Amino acid sequence: MRVDSTGLPAVAPDRNLVERIAAGDESALLALYRLYANPAYSLIYRIVRDETVAEEVLQDTFFRLWCLPHSYDPDKGALLSWLFTVARNLALDRRRKESRRPLAFVSEFRDARNGEFAGPDAGLEKRYTVIEALRQLPKEQRIALELAYFEGLTHTELADRLREPVGTVKTRIRLGMQKLKALLKDCRLVIL
Repeated sequence: MRVDSTGLPAVAPDRNLVERIAAGDESALLALYRLYANPAYSLIYRIVRDETVAEEVLQDTFFRLWCLPHSYDPDKGALLSWLFTVARNLALDRRRKESRRPLAFVSEFRDARNGEFAGPDAGLEKRYTVIEALRQLPKEQRIALELAYFEGLTHTELADRLREPVGTVKTRIRLGMQKLKALLKDCRLVIL
């Protein structure tokens, strides 16, 4: 935290820079970026655990300040706290979005379920092994896993679609994953 000559937090320069940003001064945004990008990046990275994603979220954080400078109220707290809140929320949103994104080879799995493989040959044997293991699961567990991992549905969305309680859906996913792990134990495949 920056302090002035009296040892108190230096809030006024932040307020001044935000006012300049509101007036369209790009150099003020650059000055704040130089001051706060590293601590904001550290926070974001701890949440998303990916350098590229962390950099994107950091840019989004400062873009939010650029677009909505009046959403920061200096009377409610320090700018760094506001930036941390924005960065944290954007990082959590990004992590949720990434966790719901279907896997890149979903279409290959869908085609493989019908006995046909699409896409490159690399990893086809592993994919086929996973598909065969999925086929060995009880129908309810297989459907829950496919909807959760291949379509990215949340537990609540799954419960709605399957017309089952959320607890039942969670149990089916957990049991299905345990059975998949056991079935694939000797295949040296990483199961999420």
